[in-house]
Amino acid sequence: MIFGIGVDVLEAARVKKVHDRYGEHFVERLLLPGERAQLDKTKRKERFLAMRFAAKEAIVKAMGTGFAHGVWIRDVGVVQNSWGRPEVVYSPRGEKVRRKLGIGSGFVTLTDEAGLIVAVAVLEAAEKPARPVVDARRKTVRRKSERKPGTRRK
Repeated sequence: MIFGIGVDVLEAARVKKVHDRYGEHFVERLLLPGERAQLDKTKRKERFLAMRFAAKEAIVKAMGTGFAHGVWIRDVGVVQNSWGRPEVVYSPRGEKVRRKLGIGSGFVTLTDEAGLIVAVAVLEAAEKPARPVVDARRKTVRRKSERKPGTRRK
């Protein structure tokens, strides 16, 4: 089940202007360590920063928190896996908020065209544990998921 969807559109030139003004300080305030490691390997740094900024915005919109309610810009992020697929990641504080809200897996897609960056994030609701079923005859409690297939609840 979908927990939330977030979208962000950003002019790449705005991020370039901020990066030109604040330099390394901006990078340190924006990126998680995993994102920072990937930035160091990329040739198009301003594009990378703009995409990460848009992704973070889309993720917190999908969470429903924005950059408030215990979530800061360095609490969510995106890193590419070995295939280049972007994956949603959280800082320890972001992970705590994610669990508290009941958010499971996260997905994000990024694209850029004509100086615009677009990020779309979809967050799934975490799976809830099966509720207990009381078997009065045996006086035992077991999870609904432990019931044998084809048997009905009495």
